[in-house]
Amino acid sequence: MQAALEELGFGPCYHMHCCFQNPMECDMWTEALNAKFRNQGRKYTRKDWDQLLGHCQSVTDVPPAAFIPELHEAYPDAKVVIVQRPLESWYASCQNTVLKFTASKQLLPLYFLDRYMCRRMAPMMGTLFSSLFGAERKDPVKMKQNWMDGYTNVYNEARKVVPEEQRLEFALKQGWEPLCEFLGVDVPKTPFPHRNDSSTFDAGIKVMVKRMWVRAAKLNAPYVVAGLGVAAAWWMYK
Repeated sequence: MQAALEELGFGPCYHMHCCFQNPMECDMWTEALNAKFRNQGRKYTRKDWDQLLGHCQSVTDVPPAAFIPELHEAYPDAKVVIVQRPLESWYASCQNTVLKFTASKQLLPLYFLDRYMCRRMAPMMGTLFSSLFGAERKDPVKMKQNWMDGYTNVYNEARKVVPEEQRLEFALKQGWEPLCEFLGVDVPKTPFPHRNDSSTFDAGIKVMVKRMWVRAAKLNAPYVVAGLGVAAAWWMYK
């Protein structure tokens, strides 16, 4: 959906990938999530959303989807596209992407070693997913139901707060025509994009994790050298 909106001229379009590209934004999302779901801190106003999203013309995916009432209040004239997906295929996609990534054993050491990105990203994703979908991870049946319920709740919330004339119920398989008609733009001659599949996500995550390890090595190299120096001195003079 990000690629489609940007091709239609509504870019930049904010997506979770944007958090990976600018990790400091994770701090603001965590602050907003804590205010909304944990009653910690102040709730975000139009000024805050402008600071976080003002460089974009559209948003999609989470974290923005967790704030549909707040964003509608801040931008009451904005149109909302409710992208419909079968629950089973949506959850299967989550299992192969974000759930697979957040369960990775690499994240624990990176949390301590990469304070620039991973230490910002982990709290945001943890708060986001537990707030929308619950914290259950051991019971796969209950976990699946929680995620499906959370998905349904987000969509129902959008239908409740956004006037009918400002929202479109849309399935990606419908292609350009209904989307372009709703947004008031011409239909492109290019095929409707389908880029955010599991293989694309995996490729992006591998690049991101590699960068985190490289950054962790650079950030922690002075401490390793200092530790080796202390160890060497202790060995020489023991």
